[in-house]
Amino acid sequence: MTLFSVCVLNPVHKAIRTAAFCSADSVIVTHGHFDHIYDIPELYKDSDTKIYTSKTPCETLKSHGLAEDKTVLIAPGDELSLGAFKIRVYQGRHCKFDFGVARKTIIKGDTVRNPKRLLELWKLNNSYPENEETLFFEISAEGKRVQLMGSMGMDTDSDYPTHADVLILPFQGTGDPAQTVRPIIEKLKPRSIYLDHYDDAFPPLSSQIPTAGFAKRMTDQGLPTVALRQGREYIIREYII
Repeated sequence: MTLFSVCVLNPVHKAIRTAAFCSADSVIVTHGHFDHIYDIPELYKDSDTKIYTSKTPCETLKSHGLAEDKTVLIAPGDELSLGAFKIRVYQGRHCKFDFGVARKTIIKGDTVRNPKRLLELWKLNNSYPENEETLFFEISAEGKRVQLMGSMGMDTDSDYPTHADVLILPFQGTGDPAQTVRPIIEKLKPRSIYLDHYDDAFPPLSSQIPTAGFAKRMTDQGLPTVALRQGREYIIREYII
């Protein structure tokens, strides 16, 4: 039996990244912002990989050259069977950018030195709309459950399952991510947390978010928490609550 694991690819090494991504049988998309789907048309133009996504990112991908037969339209309430993986689709929500994150972006040295780049990124973001279609996935395999969020937001009308073995939790998008994720953790009650999306992927619109203090605090409180690192493989293990 193969182990249920999470592999984190290093985007700096383009050849390695491309080979690893293109070997995928399927890709599931949480939402349509450019930092989530920008490379998909180029990566999968010559492959048999299917892209599972909601309506808006599906249309965006096709407008950027992805063949229509490569996409599979999904929506909250769907249940997917992809090889050994069972995936349930829930309505998610994107976090709301607040004054804190806007202020940090404006006063960053990179912004002051290169305001044109910031404008380019804002335009790019507008051309890759989210349209309140952010999805939340629960992925099951080998007796383990992993919940994957695309942003730090939840739908108040959705009934999410609790006590997943791992919650993959984005840790960027508001002025105080640690405070933003508190109600999410309280509601989902995961057995462990993997932090992602905390890196400075597209400066100056993004920032490197410190994770060590939050991870230690959560772990000390009995909730094992780690920040995913590029080039690492993480085995999903059993956690007792």
